[in-house]
Amino acid sequence: MTEPIKLDRTWLCSVVFVDIVQYSRQSLEVQTRWKRRFNELLAEAIRDCPESDRVMLDTGDGAAICFLGDPETAMFCALRLVSAIAAEKNPQAAPLRVRAGVNLGSVKLVKDINGNPNAVGDGINVAQRVMSFAAENQILVSRSFYEVASSISESYAGLFKYQGARTDKHVREHILYELHPPNAARTRLAEDTGVAPQTVTLTEAQKVKIENEMMGIIGPIARHLVKHAIQHSENAMDLRQALLGLIPSKPERERFINACRDIFPATPPESAPALADADDRLPLATHVWEPAVLEQARLDLAAHIGPLARLLVNRAAARTQTKSALYQLLASEIKPGKEREEFLKLAAIEEKGG
Repeated sequence: MTEPIKLDRTWLCSVVFVDIVQYSRQSLEVQTRWKRRFNELLAEAIRDCPESDRVMLDTGDGAAICFLGDPETAMFCALRLVSAIAAEKNPQAAPLRVRAGVNLGSVKLVKDINGNPNAVGDGINVAQRVMSFAAENQILVSRSFYEVASSISESYAGLFKYQGARTDKHVREHILYELHPPNAARTRLAEDTGVAPQTVTLTEAQKVKIENEMMGIIGPIARHLVKHAIQHSENAMDLRQALLGLIPSKPERERFINACRDIFPATPPESAPALADADDRLPLATHVWEPAVLEQARLDLAAHIGPLARLLVNRAAARTQTKSALYQLLASEIKPGKEREEFLKLAAIEEKGG
């Protein structure tokens, strides 16, 4: 028997938003036939995912599924569903077609009017907007989902193809990637620099402890977010800041720090053999930041790159001492051009205003 889903809390999860193309323009008979077939194929696509690891929302002309566990589950569910629909040999004049969007973001689980599990939040909203840019039988994913999913396995990176930036009706930009089946043509997404990134080194016991503590706070997806943070952190303090950026409340952050005090000392480690030394070229900053400054930087950056902004701001804050330097470092996460220039101007405007 599976454990019930914990409601009235915020989770970081993968959201698959699927829409039936041209659904509203069809007759009631066609709508009924399409929806019945869509539900059958969706049930088949998620059959291996326990009910305790997902929340499903019926959107009328499609569905939104929040996966609380592995991002892989969301990725392969979307692939199974869209591939099954695309492969159907339908002689009817109006064959079923869908489009899908996948996002990694924050979702609050609540009860609906009937007392059943429901979900609301930016994670779902972004998934819907990502879906709106997709063509028939195409799956698009957000940058936040791509960042985590592609870091799980080297083989997964080849499933994604960069599609560029799109702006929605709310003037919010989304960096998009197309998700292909494993046997589809694969495109390299970045140039190989030939330089292996330096990452923090932890014992297996330390990794398990960090994962368990994070899972108790943000849910099952913590396993993959911790792995992603480790791969992109150069030392213990860098990793500590990245993980704290994923924790929503101050009491939970303090609990995590206390539980992992043996892994993350209060000061940068100087003689910890299990942890990598800091990079001398990028020394850790000693500046104590006002929380409001970092929160504003997160909001400014999130307008361009989405939910990963919190993690990136905390990492940058550990290496800078002024707002100007903080924004300069964060600007590297935004594609060159007008957007990056406008982002950099915000630091000067806010400093004058403060």
